[in-house]
Amino acid sequence: MPHSTTFSSPPLAAAVVLVVDATAGVGRRIATRLCAAGAAVAVVAAGHPGRADDAATNAAFLCKELADIGLVALPYQVDTGRPETFRALPDQIAADLGAATACVVVIPPGGAAGPLPAAMRVASKAIAAGLPPSAVHLEVEAVEDMEDQERLVQEVMGRLAARNSSRSSSRREC
Repeated sequence: MPHSTTFSSPPLAAAVVLVVDATAGVGRRIATRLCAAGAAVAVVAAGHPGRADDAATNAAFLCKELADIGLVALPYQVDTGRPETFRALPDQIAADLGAATACVVVIPPGGAAGPLPAAMRVASKAIAAGLPPSAVHLEVEAVEDMEDQERLVQEVMGRLAARNSSRSSSRREC
């Protein structure tokens, strides 16, 4: 008796996504959700003056947590005071995970004190310049409210999944 089964890959299978400032808050949620949707994620810790935690350690711990459940994430570190660390990032990630299909840069809220939002926008432009021409580049402004974070995560996921599904057919019949 013949039968056919349709298998669907996760919505972001074969995607390689950089998430910059991915170690806390909405950036961490985006990175985690992207991994769960099948993407290989570059968890980029953005070190900056005044940061109360160790971003690089946070990135390593998040990647270990994700790897422990079978997901693919690698930690990277950049310094907002050193733009050259951002320019080299796409090539470094391509060597480890493959060419980036997308990049999400989390920008501190516009009302944040100090020069950090502007520095992150400069960094975002440096990364964008090194991405493959077909890669999606998103800047998202961080939000604190959990409901707003969830809406932002859903928006990012929807945009990247739609883009990924238009790039490749992910269904196969057996």
